[in-house]
Amino acid sequence: MPDPMYTDFRLVAEPLLRIAQDTAATLGPDWRVEAILSSAIVVHPIGFRVCLDDGTDRVLLTAHVSVSRNKRSPLEDVTAEVRTADHETTVRRTVQAIRTQILPHFGREDAVAGLRVLSLPLRDAGINAVAQGSTEKTYIEYRPELLLANTHAYDEGERRPLGVIITSPGDDTTRVEIRIPHLPIREAARITAAVMPRVYTLVEVAEHLPEEVHQLAAEFPGFTAKHVASNVPRYTDLVDPSDVIRIRHAVVVKQDGTENHSQTFAAVWLRNATVAQAYAVLSAYAS
Repeated sequence: MPDPMYTDFRLVAEPLLRIAQDTAATLGPDWRVEAILSSAIVVHPIGFRVCLDDGTDRVLLTAHVSVSRNKRSPLEDVTAEVRTADHETTVRRTVQAIRTQILPHFGREDAVAGLRVLSLPLRDAGINAVAQGSTEKTYIEYRPELLLANTHAYDEGERRPLGVIITSPGDDTTRVEIRIPHLPIREAARITAAVMPRVYTLVEVAEHLPEEVHQLAAEFPGFTAKHVASNVPRYTDLVDPSDVIRIRHAVVVKQDGTENHSQTFAAVWLRNATVAQAYAVLSAYAS
Protein backbone atom coordinates (compact mmCIF):
# COMPACT_ATOMS: atom_id res chain seq x y z
CA MET A 1 0.00 0.00 0.00
CA PRO A 2 1.47 3.41 -0.92
CA ASP A 3 2.76 5.51 1.96
CA PRO A 4 0.20 8.29 2.61
CA MET A 5 3.15 10.63 3.10
CA TYR A 6 3.85 10.44 -0.65
CA THR A 7 0.26 10.47 -1.93
CA ASP A 8 -0.91 13.77 -0.46
CA PHE A 9 -0.89 16.17 -3.41
CA ARG A 10 -2.73 19.06 -1.71
CA LEU A 11 0.39 21.27 -1.52
CA VAL A 12 1.50 20.63 -5.10
CA ALA A 13 0.50 23.36 -7.52
CA GLU A 14 -2.01 22.04 -10.04
CA PRO A 15 0.03 22.99 -13.15
CA LEU A 16 3.12 21.28 -11.72
CA LEU A 17 1.13 18.17 -10.83
CA ARG A 18 -0.24 17.95 -14.37
CA ILE A 19 3.29 18.29 -15.77
CA ALA A 20 4.49 15.51 -13.46
CA GLN A 21 1.60 13.20 -14.34
CA ASP A 22 2.02 13.61 -18.09
CA THR A 23 5.79 13.34 -17.77
CA ALA A 24 5.45 10.02 -15.95
CA ALA A 25 2.99 8.74 -18.56
CA THR A 26 5.38 9.68 -21.35
CA LEU A 27 8.46 8.20 -19.66
CA GLY A 28 6.88 4.75 -19.62
CA PRO A 29 4.18 2.50 -18.18
CA ASP A 30 6.02 1.78 -14.90
CA TRP A 31 6.50 5.41 -13.85
CA ARG A 32 4.17 6.94 -11.25
CA VAL A 33 3.84 10.26 -9.43
CA GLU A 34 4.33 10.89 -5.73
CA ALA A 35 4.58 14.09 -3.71
CA ILE A 36 6.36 15.49 -0.72
CA LEU A 37 5.14 18.87 0.50
CA SER A 38 4.96 21.12 -2.59
CA SER A 39 7.23 18.95 -4.76
CA ALA A 40 6.05 16.37 -7.26
CA ILE A 41 8.22 13.28 -7.74
CA VAL A 42 8.26 10.94 -10.73
CA VAL A 43 9.21 7.48 -9.53
CA HIS A 44 10.24 4.22 -11.18
CA PRO A 45 10.04 0.94 -9.20
CA ILE A 46 13.67 0.13 -10.04
CA GLY A 47 14.60 2.96 -7.69
CA PHE A 48 14.74 6.13 -9.79
CA ARG A 49 13.24 9.22 -8.17
CA VAL A 50 13.26 12.64 -9.82
CA CYS A 51 11.86 15.64 -7.95
CA LEU A 52 10.01 18.40 -9.83
CA ASP A 53 9.74 21.84 -8.26
CA ASP A 54 7.95 24.93 -9.50
CA GLY A 55 10.41 27.72 -10.29
CA THR A 56 9.87 31.08 -11.91
CA ASP A 57 9.10 30.29 -15.54
CA ARG A 58 10.81 26.92 -15.22
CA VAL A 59 10.60 23.43 -13.76
CA LEU A 60 13.49 22.47 -11.50
CA LEU A 61 14.57 18.80 -11.63
CA THR A 62 16.60 17.19 -8.84
CA ALA A 63 17.79 13.64 -8.21
CA HIS A 64 20.08 12.17 -5.56
CA VAL A 65 22.33 9.51 -7.07
CA SER A 66 24.97 7.14 -5.74
CA VAL A 67 28.36 7.27 -7.46
CA SER A 68 30.19 4.96 -5.03
CA ARG A 69 29.89 1.31 -3.96
CA ASN A 70 30.57 2.47 -0.41
CA LYS A 71 27.07 2.82 0.96
CA ARG A 72 28.33 5.32 3.53
CA SER A 73 29.39 7.77 0.83
CA PRO A 74 27.06 10.75 0.44
CA LEU A 75 24.73 10.89 -2.53
CA GLU A 76 25.42 13.38 -5.28
CA ASP A 77 22.82 15.95 -6.30
CA VAL A 78 22.06 16.06 -10.02
CA THR A 79 19.96 18.97 -11.27
CA ALA A 80 18.48 20.31 -14.48
CA GLU A 81 16.17 23.18 -15.42
CA VAL A 82 13.36 23.20 -17.96
CA ARG A 83 12.02 26.49 -19.23
CA THR A 84 8.23 26.40 -19.30
CA ALA A 85 6.04 27.07 -22.33
CA ASP A 86 2.65 25.63 -23.20
CA HIS A 87 1.81 22.40 -21.36
CA GLU A 88 2.71 19.93 -24.13
CA THR A 89 6.04 21.63 -24.84
CA THR A 90 6.92 21.76 -21.16
CA VAL A 91 6.17 18.05 -20.74
CA ARG A 92 8.25 17.19 -23.80
CA ARG A 93 11.16 19.26 -22.50
CA THR A 94 10.86 17.72 -19.03
CA VAL A 95 10.89 14.17 -20.41
CA GLN A 96 13.90 14.98 -22.57
CA ALA A 97 15.77 16.54 -19.66
CA ILE A 98 15.11 13.54 -17.41
CA ARG A 99 16.24 11.09 -20.07
CA THR A 100 19.37 12.96 -21.12
CA GLN A 101 20.47 14.95 -18.06
CA ILE A 102 19.20 12.98 -15.06
CA LEU A 103 18.66 9.24 -15.70
CA PRO A 104 22.20 8.40 -16.94
CA HIS A 105 23.63 9.54 -13.60
CA PHE A 106 21.80 6.70 -11.85
CA GLY A 107 24.13 4.31 -13.73
CA ARG A 108 27.40 5.69 -12.38
CA GLU A 109 27.68 3.58 -9.21
CA ASP A 110 28.69 0.28 -10.86
CA ALA A 111 27.87 -2.05 -13.76
CA VAL A 112 24.63 -3.26 -12.19
CA ALA A 113 23.46 0.34 -11.78
CA GLY A 114 24.38 0.91 -15.41
CA LEU A 115 22.34 -2.14 -16.35
CA ARG A 116 19.28 -0.80 -14.51
CA VAL A 117 19.42 2.43 -16.50
CA LEU A 118 20.25 0.95 -19.89
CA SER A 119 17.61 -1.77 -19.66
CA LEU A 120 14.82 0.83 -19.37
CA PRO A 121 14.28 1.61 -23.09
CA LEU A 122 14.47 -2.10 -23.92
CA ARG A 123 11.94 -3.01 -21.22
CA ASP A 124 9.55 -0.27 -22.30
CA ALA A 125 9.73 -1.47 -25.92
CA GLY A 126 9.08 -5.09 -24.91
CA ILE A 127 12.44 -6.33 -26.21
CA ASN A 128 13.17 -9.68 -24.60
CA ALA A 129 16.88 -9.18 -24.07
CA VAL A 130 18.86 -11.30 -21.61
CA ALA A 131 20.98 -9.62 -18.92
CA GLN A 132 23.53 -11.03 -16.50
CA GLY A 133 26.71 -10.09 -14.69
CA SER A 134 28.18 -8.51 -11.57
CA THR A 135 28.97 -5.08 -10.18
CA GLU A 136 32.15 -4.98 -12.30
CA LYS A 137 30.76 -6.25 -15.61
CA THR A 138 27.25 -6.87 -16.92
CA TYR A 139 25.91 -7.98 -20.30
CA ILE A 140 22.74 -7.36 -22.28
CA GLU A 141 22.12 -9.56 -25.32
CA TYR A 142 19.33 -9.83 -27.85
CA ARG A 143 19.56 -12.58 -30.47
CA PRO A 144 23.25 -13.16 -29.61
CA GLU A 145 23.57 -16.03 -32.08
CA LEU A 146 23.53 -13.46 -34.90
CA LEU A 147 25.97 -10.95 -33.43
CA LEU A 148 29.00 -12.54 -35.10
CA ALA A 149 27.30 -13.65 -38.31
CA ASN A 150 28.85 -12.10 -41.44
CA THR A 151 25.45 -11.78 -43.11
CA HIS A 152 21.85 -12.61 -42.40
CA ALA A 153 18.57 -12.10 -44.25
CA TYR A 154 16.06 -9.99 -42.31
CA ASP A 155 12.41 -9.27 -42.95
CA GLU A 156 11.32 -5.66 -43.45
CA GLY A 157 11.41 -3.86 -40.09
CA GLU A 158 12.88 -6.86 -38.24
CA ARG A 159 14.88 -5.81 -35.19
CA ARG A 160 18.63 -6.40 -35.40
CA PRO A 161 20.71 -8.24 -32.79
CA LEU A 162 22.18 -6.32 -29.87
CA GLY A 163 25.18 -6.81 -27.63
CA VAL A 164 25.97 -4.54 -24.67
CA ILE A 165 28.86 -4.83 -22.22
CA ILE A 166 28.85 -2.54 -19.18
CA THR A 167 32.05 -2.35 -17.14
CA SER A 168 32.85 -0.56 -13.89
CA PRO A 169 36.28 -1.35 -12.40
CA GLY A 170 35.89 1.29 -9.67
CA ASP A 171 33.70 4.06 -8.30
CA ASP A 172 32.14 6.32 -10.94
CA THR A 173 33.94 4.59 -13.84
CA THR A 174 31.01 2.98 -15.66
CA ARG A 175 31.65 2.60 -19.39
CA VAL A 176 29.66 0.86 -22.11
CA GLU A 177 30.34 -1.05 -25.31
CA ILE A 178 27.49 -1.58 -27.78
CA ARG A 179 27.34 -3.61 -30.97
CA ILE A 180 24.40 -3.61 -33.42
CA PRO A 181 25.13 -5.39 -36.74
CA HIS A 182 23.44 -5.70 -40.15
CA LEU A 183 21.75 -2.29 -40.22
CA PRO A 184 20.65 -0.34 -43.29
CA ILE A 185 22.89 2.71 -43.59
CA ARG A 186 20.08 5.18 -42.87
CA GLU A 187 19.10 3.20 -39.77
CA ALA A 188 22.69 3.29 -38.49
CA ALA A 189 22.65 7.06 -38.97
CA ARG A 190 19.32 7.39 -37.12
CA ILE A 191 20.44 5.27 -34.17
CA THR A 192 23.64 7.27 -33.67
CA ALA A 193 22.19 10.72 -34.41
CA ALA A 194 21.90 11.71 -30.74
CA VAL A 195 25.59 11.01 -30.03
CA MET A 196 27.06 12.40 -33.23
CA PRO A 197 29.60 15.21 -32.70
CA ARG A 198 27.91 18.60 -33.06
CA VAL A 199 31.12 20.33 -34.14
CA TYR A 200 33.39 18.60 -36.59
CA THR A 201 35.95 19.07 -39.33
CA LEU A 202 35.15 17.56 -42.69
CA VAL A 203 37.43 14.65 -43.53
CA GLU A 204 38.14 13.81 -47.16
CA VAL A 205 37.54 10.19 -48.15
CA ALA A 206 40.35 8.61 -50.14
CA GLU A 207 39.46 8.39 -53.82
CA HIS A 208 40.44 4.71 -54.09
CA LEU A 209 37.75 3.64 -51.62
CA PRO A 210 34.53 2.29 -53.19
CA GLU A 211 31.67 4.64 -54.06
CA GLU A 212 29.46 3.19 -51.33
CA VAL A 213 32.01 4.31 -48.73
CA HIS A 214 31.81 7.88 -50.05
CA GLN A 215 28.01 7.67 -49.76
CA LEU A 216 28.28 6.36 -46.20
CA ALA A 217 30.74 9.10 -45.24
CA ALA A 218 28.20 11.68 -46.40
CA GLU A 219 25.84 10.33 -43.71
CA PHE A 220 28.53 10.71 -41.02
CA PRO A 221 30.38 14.02 -41.62
CA GLY A 222 33.56 14.42 -39.65
CA PHE A 223 34.26 10.69 -39.47
CA THR A 224 37.48 9.19 -40.83
CA ALA A 225 37.23 6.26 -43.27
CA LYS A 226 39.62 3.36 -42.65
CA HIS A 227 39.81 0.37 -44.97
CA VAL A 228 39.72 -2.87 -42.95
CA ALA A 229 39.47 -5.90 -45.26
CA SER A 230 39.11 -6.59 -48.98
CA ASN A 231 37.77 -10.15 -48.82
CA VAL A 232 34.10 -11.15 -48.45
CA PRO A 233 32.55 -9.18 -46.85
CA ARG A 234 34.60 -6.10 -47.75
CA TYR A 235 34.85 -3.90 -44.64
CA THR A 236 35.46 -0.19 -44.20
CA ASP A 237 35.27 1.57 -40.83
CA LEU A 238 34.15 5.14 -40.23
CA VAL A 239 35.42 6.44 -36.89
CA ASP A 240 34.46 9.64 -35.08
CA PRO A 241 37.20 11.93 -33.70
CA SER A 242 36.71 10.65 -30.13
CA ASP A 243 37.01 7.00 -31.27
CA VAL A 244 33.81 6.21 -29.34
CA ILE A 245 31.54 5.68 -32.37
CA ARG A 246 32.53 3.29 -35.12
CA ILE A 247 30.38 2.50 -38.15
CA ARG A 248 31.57 -0.65 -39.95
CA HIS A 249 30.40 -0.74 -43.55
CA ALA A 250 30.24 -4.14 -45.25
CA VAL A 251 29.76 -5.13 -48.89
CA VAL A 252 28.96 -8.73 -49.81
CA VAL A 253 29.08 -9.70 -53.46
CA LYS A 254 27.36 -12.93 -54.49
CA GLN A 255 27.55 -14.52 -57.90
CA ASP A 256 24.36 -15.82 -59.50
CA GLY A 257 25.32 -17.47 -62.73
CA THR A 258 27.03 -14.78 -64.74
CA GLU A 259 25.68 -11.89 -62.66
CA ASN A 260 27.03 -10.38 -59.47
CA HIS A 261 24.65 -9.14 -56.76
CA SER A 262 25.91 -6.92 -53.94
CA GLN A 263 24.46 -6.43 -50.48
CA THR A 264 25.53 -3.58 -48.22
CA PHE A 265 24.91 -2.99 -44.53
CA ALA A 266 26.42 -1.19 -41.58
CA ALA A 267 27.20 -2.11 -37.98
CA VAL A 268 27.14 0.36 -35.10
CA TRP A 269 29.83 0.01 -32.44
CA LEU A 270 30.25 2.14 -29.35
CA ARG A 271 33.42 1.69 -27.34
CA ASN A 272 34.24 3.29 -23.98
CA ALA A 273 30.96 5.20 -24.13
CA THR A 274 29.37 6.97 -21.19
CA VAL A 275 26.04 5.77 -19.80
CA ALA A 276 24.42 8.88 -21.30
CA GLN A 277 25.74 8.07 -24.79
CA ALA A 278 24.71 4.43 -24.49
CA TYR A 279 21.24 5.35 -23.22
CA ALA A 280 20.67 7.63 -26.23
CA VAL A 281 21.71 4.90 -28.68
CA LEU A 282 19.64 2.18 -26.99
CA SER A 283 16.60 4.48 -26.85
CA ALA A 284 16.88 5.02 -30.61
CA TYR A 285 17.43 1.30 -31.19
CA ALA A 286 14.32 0.46 -29.17
CA SER A 287 12.08 3.04 -30.85
